Amino acid sequence: MTKTKRKCNEDSPVSPKKARTMVETAAPILQECDVEEGAEMKEKQQGKLSRFRIGKATRKVLKEKGIKFLFPIQYFTFDHIYDGKNVIGQARTGTGKTLSFALPILERMSAENGIRSASGRPPCTLVMAPTRELAIQVSEQFKMLAPCGVQVYCIYGGARYEPQESAMKRGIDILVGTPGRILDHMNRGNLNLTSLSHVVLDEADQMLERGFSETVEEILSASYRKDNISLPQMMLFSATVPSWVEDMAKRYMGDDRVVVDLIGKQRVRTAVTVEHKAICCPYQERPTVINDVIQVYSGSHGRTMVFTQTKLDADELAVNPCLSQDARVLHGDIVQKQREVTLKGFREGKFPLLIATDVAARGLDIPEVDLVVQCEPPKVCKLIRALLTLSLHAQEGCGTWFVSLSVCPLCLFWHLAL
Repeated sequence: MTKTKRKCNEDSPVSPKKARTMVETAAPILQECDVEEGAEMKEKQQGKLSRFRIGKATRKVLKEKGIKFLFPIQYFTFDHIYDGKNVIGQARTGTGKTLSFALPILERMSAENGIRSASGRPPCTLVMAPTRELAIQVSEQFKMLAPCGVQVYCIYGGARYEPQESAMKRGIDILVGTPGRILDHMNRGNLNLTSLSHVVLDEADQMLERGFSETVEEILSASYRKDNISLPQMMLFSATVPSWVEDMAKRYMGDDRVVVDLIGKQRVRTAVTVEHKAICCPYQERPTVINDVIQVYSGSHGRTMVFTQTKLDADELAVNPCLSQDARVLHGDIVQKQREVTLKGFREGKFPLLIATDVAARGLDIPEVDLVVQCEPPKVCKLIRALLTLSLHAQEGCGTWFVSLSVCPLCLFWHLAL
């Protein structure tokens, strides 16, 4: 504040006493910064890798990936998961929920079972995710940490059955997949889930919201039979845990389940480093306004993600002449191989603009995204999801959303992420 720098002298109308008071008003600001720094240091101390049952080889891999300490959702759940307890983990999007279950599961497997090598062995860990993209991302996290010899495999719809069947015949330790394809392989007799030790539902609320509830229940019934003496450990991770997810948890997890809720009744469930703003925008002006927003907040070298409500909107927006940047499209009608190529290209910065339906809106870890645009105002829980899992090393930023107070189709909603 310029007033705090004002000198007190004989010519000044401000008395020494008042000048002293004005300087003192800056103290709470400094104290607030000190508190924030202190809280950050405390988190780093609590999350020190040496405090947890993490092997030297794994710690080395984590440090090579730039992970020097665990985040709150990770260190609050680590010991519970490692000790075999059923866990519900709720934290803001972008806080590292995938590593929360992948790390303790792998460390416990290494400590207890060693490396399995039998051909055709059934998986001991099953992770279900709502989308193909998220399933692939989760499997990559496991592969990054898995010791040599631990077989991690990912199955999802839109891919050929034969390679997946061959992998199961060779033997899998950790299976990650979407519910539909998992059930398909069970019905074909390719997949045996009676020997599971761990079951994870990643983004559990969205799986059930997308209509996978019956599919998930059928998959779980293969392992959670009443005559099964040793039930698998179960973990639910999500940014939102509505009552109907809790009801399912009661049926499969029991009353002794551990709930780690880092959100509670807080209104803000998205990453706290993202600020939101709003402005009205007529529907027909969306392409022009989006282009202007990109130029101002992302620039010619930044990366932008635009989410539309329908596949047609995504296709039309991508070829609109008002958009001056090179764009690619991602939605359910695009074959899986091309979707993977598109995501890889966007991550590597080969093109600056990705336009997608919400098929890509959940849990994706795409670093260095400068701007996220949502073309329709989503429901509250979907708004939380629309922020994605941006890089865990994201810097602070702000977000803006365009909202019509009356008619939703006239709205443009966007976030500046980094």
